[in-house]
Amino acid sequence: PRRAPHRSPLECPLEPSVAIVGMVAALGALCFALSLPRTLLAPVQPLRRATAAPVTLAPVQRTGAAPTMDATTIQLATSALEDPTGIAQAFAFVTFVPQNFWLLIVFAPNWKVTRQVFEPLWPLCIVALFHLFIVVASAGKPPEAGTAPIELFNNLFNPVVVGERGIDVYLELGTYKNFAAEEWTHELVWDLFVGRWIWLEGRRRDIFTSHSVLLTNLIGPPGLLLHVLTVQLYALFRPEPGARWADPEALRTEMEVQRAALASNAAAEAEAAADPPQSLQLPGLKLPEFKNPFRS
Repeated sequence: PRRAPHRSPLECPLEPSVAIVGMVAALGALCFALSLPRTLLAPVQPLRRATAAPVTLAPVQRTGAAPTMDATTIQLATSALEDPTGIAQAFAFVTFVPQNFWLLIVFAPNWKVTRQVFEPLWPLCIVALFHLFIVVASAGKPPEAGTAPIELFNNLFNPVVVGERGIDVYLELGTYKNFAAEEWTHELVWDLFVGRWIWLEGRRRDIFTSHSVLLTNLIGPPGLLLHVLTVQLYALFRPEPGARWADPEALRTEMEVQRAALASNAAAEAEAAADPPQSLQLPGLKLPEFKNPFRS
């Protein structure tokens, strides 16, 4: 029997799902490593020895010392690895891993890998699950653990309090780390949802969306407004009615109704053509033959 030719590992095909997961994991780890304070990654400087006094026998003094990190820097750098609640780890995941999806839909919106990764909803659902974990892990904990008191949160929906010191209340809520983690990841997940919707809607309309998606990643809602403006500008050069802006959900519902009506009409016409109308006949009834008396 003939043996299959030997193929090096670099020539072997890689499953798309494995390649995609590996790429996302590698980029996420790289982003997380780059986020660490540089003081952690910098090498420790050696101690410099000062010259001792020639006359006295006092202990040698050291004039130089290794650079030290303050407590805040150490806490920020190690909290994502040592937080027993897991909130810091989820915060880091939602902050850095979705940036890989943004890179795909901004710089490679028509790449087949981008479509394989982000056309399904499951990547967004995974990110949303990490946000849900932060919410569940923070709920019911005392203020000492980083969860804001519910009374303080309710002040944001009190018109009197908001009119007097609404921004101050929000700033006070931000001093609780669990509230800050929930709000930040909340915004990131919804920005990613809107950015994905703009990308999908742009592909359906066949228009450019990278600028709108990038602005959505940076400051959120203005990216959606830029997409609406882009659709209107494209409509000036496209005569078909579908080019103008319309609510995509309403437009999709209208198109589905029209397609269903056309399919129903086509089925009725096909059925009518296959079964032509027949004259009225009585099966099993045969009329007798009468003889003409005027004929011989």
